Amino acid sequence: MDSFQTFILLMFAAAILVGISQKIRIPYPIGLVLGGTALGFYPNQHGIYFDPNLILVVVLPPILYYAAFGISFREFTHNWREILSLALGLVAFTTFVIGVIFKWIFPEFPWALAFAFGAIVSPPDAIAATTILKRFAINTRLLTVLEGESLINDASAIVLYRMAVASLLSGAFSFSEGSIDFVKIVTGGIAVGFVLGYLTQRFSRRYLEPVVGVVFSFTIPYITYILADFLGVSGVLAVVVNGLMGSQILLRHPSSLRRIVGYATWDIFIILLNCFVFILIGLQLRTLTNVMTMKQMLLYTGYAFAITFAMIAVRMIWVYAKSGFSYLKALGKPNSFTLCPQILREAALVGWSGMRGIVSLTAALALPYTLPNGMPLDGRNEVIFITFVVILLTLLIPGLTLSSLIHWLKIHHQPEYHRALTVRKKLTKVAEETIHHLHTSKKINVSEFDFLTAYFNLQLRVLEITTSQEKELQNLESARRMVIQEQRRKLFELWERLEIDDKLLSQLEHELDLEETHMARAELK
Repeated sequence: MDSFQTFILLMFAAAILVGISQKIRIPYPIGLVLGGTALGFYPNQHGIYFDPNLILVVVLPPILYYAAFGISFREFTHNWREILSLALGLVAFTTFVIGVIFKWIFPEFPWALAFAFGAIVSPPDAIAATTILKRFAINTRLLTVLEGESLINDASAIVLYRMAVASLLSGAFSFSEGSIDFVKIVTGGIAVGFVLGYLTQRFSRRYLEPVVGVVFSFTIPYITYILADFLGVSGVLAVVVNGLMGSQILLRHPSSLRRIVGYATWDIFIILLNCFVFILIGLQLRTLTNVMTMKQMLLYTGYAFAITFAMIAVRMIWVYAKSGFSYLKALGKPNSFTLCPQILREAALVGWSGMRGIVSLTAALALPYTLPNGMPLDGRNEVIFITFVVILLTLLIPGLTLSSLIHWLKIHHQPEYHRALTVRKKLTKVAEETIHHLHTSKKINVSEFDFLTAYFNLQLRVLEITTSQEKELQNLESARRMVIQEQRRKLFELWERLEIDDKLLSQLEHELDLEETHMARAELK
């Protein structure tokens, strides 16, 4: 079996793992990391060689671009202090602490490699945490903080990582020069992202049809990253800024098809990228198991346990220190004493949501094989192995216990559906006023007026029934899916009996597909 056939089979297996994970309602990165572990120890598998310089370019831009579209920009700007505290301060602190621990464990490796490892494992991945949290009536502010942290900390960690790798390859590092380079890299990346974001997003909105616009969107993060990298600034920050601008433009895009097709195809693409990276790490693990003894692997696994618990401790200390500072600022204000338990519970939740994921894997795999003098990079295998075990542990320990923590802390908030129903009533009121205006201005006749009035009132009634039965919402969604499936079955039955043609079949099936779109997206998360 050639390499291409093997790769297709592995992607097939990875897709099955994602499906199983969703079926048993666990974050799909957990299923993939377990599959990668099994692949790494499967006999008769051969490792593959890949250009580490291409890993960051291929995987990182679309991951960050997609994440930027998933965050609430207004909530992000409202909570920017808390987000930056985690995404900049905590990342830098974690990089330093873990780098020191790594150097203490492996004194034979250079400091640059130690801090590169610290930067690799410092950024949490929000996918696993938010997948779990979205099942509960969690305050949207907490979700925004975690998603915003994941977005910005990837950028800050990669900047630190690139600086550490550059120092590793050059063999020298100056703090003053490094600080100047850091400022240049950051500000330049933001500037490039802003300019390209304005040009590409406006061009796509104004001149491209919805489907072509989606195709064009897949090139935007790569073009942005490559150009920023060519200019010597942060491609990661450029992509993040571009994505944040694009999310606001897409929000107001006049074409609903652009959003429906765009979100659906990007959801699929990101899952494929996750599958691709975990396959790579599995094949790399197979190579490592061939060059490491069982004693070494057990020893490094023990190191990974120690590093994981150190990262959890650092995060909890940072989050509680920040929460304590926030509480001190709130002292003397009304309800300050009743606010304390809530702050502590939310701090526990944020502190325990520090799972690592695909960005850490990608950065570890991107470490160069050799130094500029042609000598192998000592410590690369150790970094990759320990990184993978750390990701596995953070996904399994906090990831599988986060739901229990939420129940234990009793951190539930008032569900959003009551407020959503109020807004929907206002929208229905707007619809009624618009319909009345159209009727009085003779743009619609009486029958059209009656139909539109009944339609929007019925739509509101359906929403009232759905949101008032929140506890049974899952059953209602399941029943709704069954009804749509039966409608689709009947549609094809009519088509097979030649009662409708292909064009009408396609049109009506598309309408049923739109009904299912939001449910399908929810399952992908």
